Amino acid sequence: MLFRILLCLTLFAGAAHASPLDEALRAYDAEDFATAARLLAPLAEKGDATAQEKLSIMYFYGRGVPENEKLALQWALRSADQGNLEAMFLIGSMYLFGDELPATVKDPDVEAAKWYFEAGSRGHADAAYGLGLLFLAGKGVVQDQDEALRWIRHAAELGHAQAKSFLDK
Repeated sequence: MLFRILLCLTLFAGAAHASPLDEALRAYDAEDFATAARLLAPLAEKGDATAQEKLSIMYFYGRGVPENEKLALQWALRSADQGNLEAMFLIGSMYLFGDELPATVKDPDVEAAKWYFEAGSRGHADAAYGLGLLFLAGKGVVQDQDEALRWIRHAAELGHAQAKSFLDK
């Protein structure tokens, strides 16, 4: 009985002392994007890389904030500068799939390949797989099946399910 009381008190104390980032991420995960944006913005301004990355996603897709690819890129770049692999992958994806951002550079595929390389070479499975696909298609990089397979194998080694499936064919 004493153990249960101590466990409850420990859990309650942990919940009562949740960090502002934890609260913001809970709102984000619950898809309460308006609350998440309100909580993430001051953390992002103070330099929190995770808050910057999440805020970037929200601006890119217009979740809880007006859609704004320019702001999305700014937040992602600040996060990526701190080594956030998710932000690096996001930047590459923004150049491939954005509405406005691709028009701001000479070759968006090259920009995507650069960012996928940065994240993929540091262990981001989605980025490694994406770079492999770019090598297969010759988009933003020279078409090279061997290099494509090298990146897809790397993604599979990192646990990427689609890469594993691709290699099994």
